[in-house]
Amino acid sequence: MLPQRILDQFARIPHTTTIENKYYGVFDKILNKVCFTDDIFTVEPQYALPQAVGVPTIDFLVTYVVEVNDLPIFFLEIKPPLHIDHISSRIDADAQMRARFRALYNLTPTPRLHGVSIMGQRLAFYCLNKATGHVDPDYVAPSPNYIIDTVPAERWDTDITTEDGYQKFMAVTNDVKEMVAAL
Repeated sequence: MLPQRILDQFARIPHTTTIENKYYGVFDKILNKVCFTDDIFTVEPQYALPQAVGVPTIDFLVTYVVEVNDLPIFFLEIKPPLHIDHISSRIDADAQMRARFRALYNLTPTPRLHGVSIMGQRLAFYCLNKATGHVDPDYVAPSPNYIIDTVPAERWDTDITTEDGYQKFMAVTNDVKEMVAAL
């Protein structure tokens, strides 16, 4: 389970906030104090993408990228919790994740690149397999004629403040650390 001080920090953030930066500090703390505590890792907010010319910016966001030797090995993108209620916000978040994978593909030294889309304290897990170029979950193309929910809210089905959510998040970050150890 997350340390109580981090759970308390989540509890102080109103669930109706539209301000995503309310979550930046708590996720910075999770990355630096819980997951990637070894000094081999660097957590960088507002990561500049040197080879990401043409990556669409839907709106300003902070991406946390974890690096080893200046190479990206993990990232997460944060949105406010109410974005989960809007199809367009979920589609935009999915597009941002996929754009980030394209931008980091040639830079990451690991065989898989994990990314987490965050809406409040709810998480959606993504993973790029470098050997195949496949990003999981699969992309679902929108219909030109109908409004369909191509990125369902259920994708963000993991709450990091629960034991199950914490364990799922730690399983991903532990996979990342194992890949780094094998480099």
